[in-house]
Amino acid sequence: MLYRPFGKTGKSVSVIGFGGMRFRKEDYAQGDYSSAVAIVHRAHELGINYFDTAPSYCDNASEKIFGEAFKTMDPATFYVSTKCGLWNARTSSGARKMIDQSLQRLGVNKINFYHMWSIITLDDYHEFLKKGGVYEGALAAQKEGLIDHICFSTHLNGDDIATIAHDGVFEGVTLGYNAINFAYRQKGIDACHDAGLGIVIMNPLGGGIIPAHPEYFSFLKQGEDSIAVSALKFILSQNKATLAISGFSTVEEVEENVLAAENLQVASAGYLEEMAKNLSSELNTLCTTCAYCDSCPEGIPIPQLLDSYNMYILSKGDAKQITSRLKNHWGIDPALAAKCTACGQCETLCTQKLPIIERLEFIASLA
Repeated sequence: MLYRPFGKTGKSVSVIGFGGMRFRKEDYAQGDYSSAVAIVHRAHELGINYFDTAPSYCDNASEKIFGEAFKTMDPATFYVSTKCGLWNARTSSGARKMIDQSLQRLGVNKINFYHMWSIITLDDYHEFLKKGGVYEGALAAQKEGLIDHICFSTHLNGDDIATIAHDGVFEGVTLGYNAINFAYRQKGIDACHDAGLGIVIMNPLGGGIIPAHPEYFSFLKQGEDSIAVSALKFILSQNKATLAISGFSTVEEVEENVLAAENLQVASAGYLEEMAKNLSSELNTLCTTCAYCDSCPEGIPIPQLLDSYNMYILSKGDAKQITSRLKNHWGIDPALAAKCTACGQCETLCTQKLPIIERLEFIASLA
């Protein structure tokens, strides 16, 4: 396993992390966590030392699964990350209850990386930081030694991520970045790297979309590596991300993903530009979420809606992929697309000249 320093924290973490949101229901629904625990233990054996979870993952079972696994793991050999969203708490006292709950479920004395969870707008950011808010509660817990480092997770665009990074409030960030959306997030990653934050990449495989559609992403292929391993190397070879976390459901998935830490070469100058060429030629019906259209007079979140439409394209016409992505990833109601007045501003700004109005009409029909 390869390890990298997590920003300025003094901690070194494995470049492949364990995301705890994809345990199979049959491995936890009856309260017997042994199969899920075995996956965690195998990851630890292979050198993974960063384990990420959240209170509601896997029907509230994820933190408990990790807690069971941690009972036989040396606390000095791993780090745990968990989170608090604004739907969990909005006050410092509410945050403290969430922290205490996570500590109890995880069976640890402290949480190494505690995230302000899912900052989707800058208003969310300010809500976390308000006097008497969640961040204040996390700071108090940090002073008591219950938290090591306060971080944030986000689905913001690159410019807004850069704004938060430059404020210097957090020590790390977890954000989505992969071969589909890297243009949308690159400025944010660059800013976080320059600010010295630890950078955790979530959804490195596009929520499983990339390995499920190898024909679309053949340009990522590196030698004999699988598409999944190649997609992870695409991220890690750039040498800005600290680690990528995959959501594991089986031991076999763990064993495949850790191969991305082997023979990892630093990407050459111009690598991203070459990848972008592939995106426009081979994936020319996908929105690259550059966000040039993100100035809708009606306030429609067009980049997020088009990102979700990507799932429809890649799934070869499964409309449920759109509504699932909007609900579970962005927290957006597809009915917002109906606000479109067909003014055409977005299509004028679109560098790919995509039929945005047509796509918004389709999304609105799903509401």
